[in-house]
Amino acid sequence: MRYSLALATLMIVVLTACNPDKKKKVDQTTISFTTNDASKLFFKNVRQSYYDLEEMEAAKMEIYRLKKRSESQERPVINIAIVNNWRYDEAYLVLEPNGRLNLAALKITWKNSETGESGSISFENGNKESIVHFADQIYDHIQDGSQFTAIINDGEESILELAEDREAFRITMVDYYRLVQRL
Repeated sequence: MRYSLALATLMIVVLTACNPDKKKKVDQTTISFTTNDASKLFFKNVRQSYYDLEEMEAAKMEIYRLKKRSESQERPVINIAIVNNWRYDEAYLVLEPNGRLNLAALKITWKNSETGESGSISFENGNKESIVHFADQIYDHIQDGSQFTAIINDGEESILELAEDREAFRITMVDYYRLVQRL
């Protein structure tokens, strides 16, 4: 009896640890790119199998793209990839929109039907900080249940509307946050 109770408790702990709270908020005021041996080991041993890997040997970098990401060209899609710069123990994000979106003029509006709040997020072409800042905002609004539209050719189209698109973005961000120790 005691053995089965201990086993059941262990199973609950393991299952809870493997599926972090999907509503987990991340501090948006602190940006970090630093990885450590523990975070890289966790990613490589537990999470890497969920990603396609592109190795850039000359640059000493690895690019990870979630296998379950959308590669549709029929609707606007914005994917993100994790770049592991193992030479400097850093990780970055790369925005990878499909052909329907233009990074140079990317503006996304959001609306939360529960709170009535709305706003916009503009991508400022630039450096690794601006990419993370943009992705942080999208992640935060996904966590709040907001709906998104992208400004495309002076019109608007829904983006991150499908659950699988939202989940691909969220999962990649959670894995990135773990890798750079923000979660």
